[in-house]
Amino acid sequence: MAKLIVTVDDDGVESLKDILRNISYVREVVVAEIALHDPISQYEKIKNILNNAEGKRLFDDITDPVEWQRDIRKEWDS
Repeated sequence: MAKLIVTVDDDGVESLKDILRNISYVREVVVAEIALHDPISQYEKIKNILNNAEGKRLFDDITDPVEWQRDIRKEWDS
């Protein structure tokens, strides 16, 4: 037996429940209310990260940026 989790808009819940209940191999239909947060764009996520890092001087130990990037790329090749 398997459990299938589906997220549905509020206005479609009742019609989907009716459909599922009429399928012979569906054993149980349970509705759980969830509170969805407003989706944040990638831009907003990056902006929040940068704002949180402000003043922390994250890259002060990098003396040669080109060499630093080469080292990172070497790690990817491993």
